[in-house]
Amino acid sequence: MSDRREIRYTYEDPNAFFEQDKKVTEEDTGEDTWPSAQSLPPICFPPPLTAGAIEKLKGLGGVIIQELEDE
Repeated sequence: MSDRREIRYTYEDPNAFFEQDKKVTEEDTGEDTWPSAQSLPPICFPPPLTAGAIEKLKGLGGVIIQELEDE
């Protein structure tokens, strides 16, 4: 799968979640829905993202990114 990597992300607090939108992931993957935990703030599992999209997400305030290892 080319240079796409699997990640999960959450937010530092609920306010950060409400201030962010899904635009980066939607633009990168073309998907507008993906699994997420029903917590507040949620833990999201987007489709695999390019390195550029991951860097954009890291640049958003209050977003915590964890890159998942291939198993």
